[in-house]
Amino acid sequence: MKLERITDIGSNDYKALCKLYTESFPEVERRTIGQLDRLVTEKENMHFNSIINDEGILAGLMVFWDFGSFLYLEHFAIFPEMRNGGAGKRTLELLASVSGKPKVLEAEPADDGIAGRRIEFYRRNGFEVIEKNYMQPSYRKDEEGTPLWVMATGSFDVGTTKDIISTIKNQVYYNNY
Repeated sequence: MKLERITDIGSNDYKALCKLYTESFPEVERRTIGQLDRLVTEKENMHFNSIINDEGILAGLMVFWDFGSFLYLEHFAIFPEMRNGGAGKRTLELLASVSGKPKVLEAEPADDGIAGRRIEFYRRNGFEVIEKNYMQPSYRKDEEGTPLWVMATGSFDVGTTKDIISTIKNQVYYNNY
């Protein structure tokens, strides 16, 4: 597995990953493609990555932000035909091997369905819930947010957790409409 950062919004991989992005995430949990295009080309600390499997095939996408003391995994998706084969686990292992920084992400609250399986997947890969009373800001100005959980690979005191959440809200959402 390898991650390849994409900065060319005209590339075929970028176009294929934008399609995966819109199919994998509900509208309230993603940006417009126009917003994404702008951030991919303008934000140095935002990394829009293709996931390439061991056979050299495009397997998915991982969008993360590097905030110095932690990485915020904004979006992570594997193509449906490649799911349940270990690509997600190997991608998280790869990211852990190239960056020792704590990883933070948002996830839908656990239920008996796919959201619950997703939470368990992240737990098996070293993440724990650090905040259950979190409202993800909208990706669009003047729209309501979405209740999600915040998970991380490290444990943090209350003050640090609040600082992490504040950084995510300000740098990922409020400053990027």
